[in-house]
Amino acid sequence: MQMTPMYWLILGILLILLEVMTPGLVSLFFGLAALTVALSAWLLPIPQAGQWLCFSVFSIIYLLLLRQTLKRVFSGKKEVSDNMDDAFTGKLAVVVEPIAPNKPGRVEFCGSDWTAEAHTDVPVGASVRISGKNNLTLKVETV
Repeated sequence: MQMTPMYWLILGILLILLEVMTPGLVSLFFGLAALTVALSAWLLPIPQAGQWLCFSVFSIIYLLLLRQTLKRVFSGKKEVSDNMDDAFTGKLAVVVEPIAPNKPGRVEFCGSDWTAEAHTDVPVGASVRISGKNNLTLKVETV
């Protein structure tokens, strides 16, 4: 069967729909590769073998470049903030009330006291780096 741009387009859409129905974040990249080949084959006269080679190359490129980043975003391990000018993340603060994993403490940052949470015990006087913010609670980690 000769793969025309229309077949690549249909294959790409079906693979992306398959990704919506199944977890794993893999078929999305094959779908993107098929859509890329559809566009390429529509714009340029690419022979059948070249189309399959392009599909393979684009699939690998998309998998290598995008999978880890998208996996962190969709699994909730990477916070996406609406505020791109976050003045807190990466800055240093000083603990003024001890912090435990299940018991928030307090830190001093820019002359104000803030509620802070950490995954480890942090004693008073320790320097911490702010790794994120949830409303008015800072997420910190030891330096």
